[in-house]
This record gives sequence, structure tokens and C-alpha cells, in this order.
Amino acid sequence: MARLKEFTLMEGETILAEIEGDAYNDSPNPIVQLITAFLKVFWLILGIKLRTYIIATNLRIVQVDKKTIFWGMLPGDTCVITLNKASIQSVGYAMATSFFIFRKFYFLMANMSGLIRITYKGNEKQLIEACNQIDKIVCEVK
Repeated sequence: MARLKEFTLMEGETILAEIEGDAYNDSPNPIVQLITAFLKVFWLILGIKLRTYIIATNLRIVQVDKKTIFWGMLPGDTCVITLNKASIQSVGYAMATSFFIFRKFYFLMANMSGLIRITYKGNEKQLIEACNQIDKIVCEVK
């Protein structure tokens, strides 16, 4: 995962798990993926990039939604949210399929304010490991 300037470690804090997600497309449907692929190419020509990240440390869990413009030269919309570990109710993952062969994996985390759903960039094994690590961090608090 890329080093984020929006996220800085506090004193005594170490990163335990990181998840990087695709913010372009949420659907496993190949037709929707094709349409969003064209949009993504258009956005990349204009230099627009969308990413979302979950960073779990020994002290907190941080969600970063980031949009950059002109190939990262200009900052776009950025949202950084620190989640209290005690407010997280559940951590998990989901898989959605379309036409029996197209798959998307999602990281899920429910907290007091709602459900966070991120289209996971990676394979199922990595997602399960990240979920287990974040779940372990959350369970240590309770």
C-alpha cells in the first residue's frame, strides 16, 4: 500500500493491518464493470484517481477516502475518519458474483454510525487475513 501523507502515526503507534480498496466500481456485474472501466479510463486521462484505505494500528482504526487530480499533483477530495475501536460492532467480508464467474470481494465493518463497505483490491486470502487482524484488534478493546 502507498504511504499516505494524510495519515501520520502517533507516538507509540504501529500499523498492524492495511486495506486498500477500489473506489471506482462496486458491482460484480461485468456490464457495469465495462461501463465503469470506460469512465475510469476517461478519469485517468484527466488525471483523476479515487482510492479508499483502512489502516488499523495498535491504538485506532483510520479510514481514508482520497481523490487526486492531475495525476496526483493537486489534491482533490479527502476524507479522513478515525474510528474508535470500542464503537466497532463487527468486522467481516463478503463476496458477490455475477454470471457465475465474475467476483468482487468486499471488506465490511459495522460501527455505531453505519456500515463501511470497501471493494477490496486483492485476493480472498489476503482479505481474510486482514479481517482477522482487524477483528483481533477490535476484540482486544472489549
